[in-house]
Amino acid sequence: MPRLEVLQEGNVRLRPVSLPDDIDVAWAWYQDVETLALSQRPGTEPLSRDRVARMYQYQAAHGEFYMIEIQGAIGVQDAADSPSWHPIGDVMLAPDTLPIVIGVPAARRRGIGRRVLALLIARARQLGWPTLQAKEIWSYNEGSRRLFQSAGFVLAATGVDPGGQPYERYRLDLRGP
Repeated sequence: MPRLEVLQEGNVRLRPVSLPDDIDVAWAWYQDVETLALSQRPGTEPLSRDRVARMYQYQAAHGEFYMIEIQGAIGVQDAADSPSWHPIGDVMLAPDTLPIVIGVPAARRRGIGRRVLALLIARARQLGWPTLQAKEIWSYNEGSRRLFQSAGFVLAATGVDPGGQPYERYRLDLRGP
């Protein structure tokens, strides 16, 4: 796999995950009930540090795995004026899965996910991929569904996981404009 580069748009950037350094930062996100409900499934118990480490190692080995960072403080209008970058989530880019996790609650519903997705779509096109797929979006996760739909993803399938939770799968054809 080629060496990953930083992807950036304004005050949002995706930098390659640094293992094991980023595990402790991420571990805190996977203690949050809302983060777990949005990214894993409702009722998921907080993840142990070892489980986060295993998850990060898997994602780094099976796709392009990035930390989502913003420049400046969350909630400050002119945050881009600050030189400091702060990790707020993670994302894996692979043709068949595209999990975006905004782990810092204050960073949600601020348009960051839309900018992250635009960077990933551009990267997938650069790699020459014909399609991208958002594998499992829980049916109740309206924000994620709207995010992917707004970027041109279309509903490709529905299903129910082994625990009975309904999900939707979205696909984007990258061969068009």
